[in-house]
Amino acid sequence: VLHFFRDYVFHKADGAGRPVMDLGHVTTALNKLDVADEEKIVLTSRDGKSLLVVSFADVARCLEGAFGELCAGSVPPPSMNSGGGGQGVVRY
Repeated sequence: VLHFFRDYVFHKADGAGRPVMDLGHVTTALNKLDVADEEKIVLTSRDGKSLLVVSFADVARCLEGAFGELCAGSVPPPSMNSGGGGQGVVRY
């Protein structure tokens, strides 16, 4: 779903297949994703053989789930105030 949504937002094409960057479309889609809008959209694979009808709310749930999985599998960053002999301290 997230792969298809990325293509929906950032990989639009005109009738001849040429890439089109529509900042209005990008902004609108990301705003609707942010508020988990119930509006339905059609996501297609690049080859056009797979179609998904989902809402922005569905995509938001997928994104939150993927982010949660990434966070669960990560380790916390080292503390910047560890006092461990200067390790983790950035000096300019």
